[in-house]
Amino acid sequence: MGLGDFFLGRVPRWLLFFSNFMVFVSSTILVGIISYYVRHDYRGTIWIYPLVIAVITLFIYLIAMFLPILKGYRGYMLPLNFIMTYLWVTALIFAAQRFAGGRCRAFPIPGRGSRCSLTHAILAFWIIGFVFLLFNTIMEALMWAHHWRDSRRTLHDEKHQQLAPGTGPSTAPAGVTPAAAV
Repeated sequence: MGLGDFFLGRVPRWLLFFSNFMVFVSSTILVGIISYYVRHDYRGTIWIYPLVIAVITLFIYLIAMFLPILKGYRGYMLPLNFIMTYLWVTALIFAAQRFAGGRCRAFPIPGRGSRCSLTHAILAFWIIGFVFLLFNTIMEALMWAHHWRDSRRTLHDEKHQQLAPGTGPSTAPAGVTPAAAV
């Protein structure tokens, strides 16, 4: 059993389920925290992109987290994971530019003071979600590559398979069985 056969088993599919679940949880928490900021009169454009990405991720991974459990799953979510990984890294970069290095004090909530813990939580959950999305992309690429390589090998083997004697195409006249023609 080689490393390529590993991707046919249950372990990578359950790892993808767990990873998709963690992305779902991260996006749920991010939607909650960012919505808290939007509710308290922070409706600037700096919150639009992260909120939209978190909401889209929430709905996509609500369904996608159960797909790897299916036995016939072979990494079909690779393009979506690839796109979502880059959207999340962009949101992570934007969040780091806004909140890292003590800049969290620039976003105080009226009557509640600065909420640096919330901005640090935003950064932490963007990082957690990005790491799991990157893991998803790598695992799905390996699963898809193994599936593609295995299907090509099967097609190649069927095409060049040697026929056993007596099993070749019949050259007997119509209406005569091949055994009677011999």
